[in-house]
Amino acid sequence: MGKKEEKMIYYLILLMPFIDIASSIATWNNTFSIGLLIKGFLLVYAGLFLLKNKKDYWKFFLIVSLYSLVSLGINIYFGNSLIGEITNLIKIFYLPTLILFFINSKISTITPKTVTILSTIYLLLYLLPYPFHLGHNISEIYPNKDLYLSFFYVGNELANVFILLLPITFKYLMNLKKKRYIIIFSILTLCMLVLLGTKTMYISVILILLFFLYSNKDKIVPWLKKQWKFLIPIVFIIGLLSIYILPKTSFYQNIKTSLEFYEIDSVTDFLTIENIDNIIYSNRLDFLANVHQEFQRSPFIQKMFGIGRSKILAIKDIEIDIFDIFYSIGFTGLIVYIIYSLYAIRQKKLSSLYRFLAILLFIISFFSGHVLISPMVSTYIALLYGINEGGRTNEKLDKKSTKKNKNSLNA
Repeated sequence: MGKKEEKMIYYLILLMPFIDIASSIATWNNTFSIGLLIKGFLLVYAGLFLLKNKKDYWKFFLIVSLYSLVSLGINIYFGNSLIGEITNLIKIFYLPTLILFFINSKISTITPKTVTILSTIYLLLYLLPYPFHLGHNISEIYPNKDLYLSFFYVGNELANVFILLLPITFKYLMNLKKKRYIIIFSILTLCMLVLLGTKTMYISVILILLFFLYSNKDKIVPWLKKQWKFLIPIVFIIGLLSIYILPKTSFYQNIKTSLEFYEIDSVTDFLTIENIDNIIYSNRLDFLANVHQEFQRSPFIQKMFGIGRSKILAIKDIEIDIFDIFYSIGFTGLIVYIIYSLYAIRQKKLSSLYRFLAILLFIISFFSGHVLISPMVSTYIALLYGINEGGRTNEKLDKKSTKKNKNSLNA
C-alpha cells in the first residue's frame, strides 16, 4: 500500500468518532446518516484492495457476491426493502472483509498510540456535553430506563467501543510510565462508568481487570507483598467511595427499577426463564421467540436465504447478533458467513490482550448484541489486526531509537 493510501486510511480511522457522533445526531433528528455511507466506502475500498493484491481471495468474494445477489432477489420478491437488505448485507460482511484488509494492508501508522487518540476523542465527545446539560438520555427511547447517551444514539455500541479501546489505551500508557496521563484517563473512565455503566460494561470491566492481574501476576504479587500496608487504607477508601457512588449510577437505578417492576424479591424469584429474560436479556429471548415463529411459517426458500432484515425489524430486532444474522440471511447465508469469518480470523494470531478483547466482544454479542453487525464496533475489532501488526513494528522502532539514545549518551 502506498503512503498516500496509508495516510488516507489512518486519518479516516481517526475521524471515526466524529463520523459516529454525526451519524447519531442525524439518527436522533430522523435525517440521513452519512456514517454507513462512509463505512460502505471503506468496505468497497477494502474489497478492491484485496482483489488487487491477493488474487486467491476472488473465490470468497465471488461466493459472497453470488449469495448476496440471490438473497436480494428473493427479498425483493417477498416485498422486503432493497435498501434495507443491502445495508444488512454490508453490515454482516463488513467485519470479516475489514479483518482481511487490515491483515494484508499492514499500515504501520496504526498503533496502540492511535487507539489512545481514539479513546481520548470518544471520552471527550461523550463527557463534555454533560456539564452543559446537553445530549440525550435513553429514557427518550425507553421511558423505564435511565442512561446518559450524550449525542450518541445506541448506548450498547458506545459501551462496546470503550470496552475494546480503553484496555489497550491503559496498557499503552502503563508502558510509557506516564503517571499523570494514567490518572487523567482513570478519572475520565470513572466518570464514563458512572454515566454509561451498563450491565455489560461493569461485568466487562471486572473481567478485564482480572485478565490484567492474571497476565501480570509475576510483577503484581511481589509488588503487593511490599506495598500491602500502603494499599489497605486505599482499598478501604475505594470501598467507601463505591458504597457512596454506586447507588447514584444509572446501572444501580436501572437494576433497582427492573427488580421492583418485575416484583423480584429473592434469588428464587430471579431464577426463572422469564425473569432472566427480563433482567439479563432485556426481553431479547421474547423477541427471539417471535422472530423464530415468523421464520417457521416462512417458505423453504426463505429458510435457506433468510426472511430478511426488513421482516425482522417489522417484528422487533433480537439484538443477539448471531440470531439477527441467521434469521435475516438463512441457512445458506450463515454457512457463507461462518466460513468467510473463520478464514479471516485464522489468517493472523492476535497477541494475548487483543485476543482476549476479541473473545470478550464475541461473548457480548450473545447477550446484548451490537458487535458483529455494528460497524461502529466491528471497525475496531477488525482494527485489532491492524494495531497488532503496526504495534509490533513500532515497538521495534522504539527499541532501536532507545538503543541509539543510550549509545549517544554513553559516547
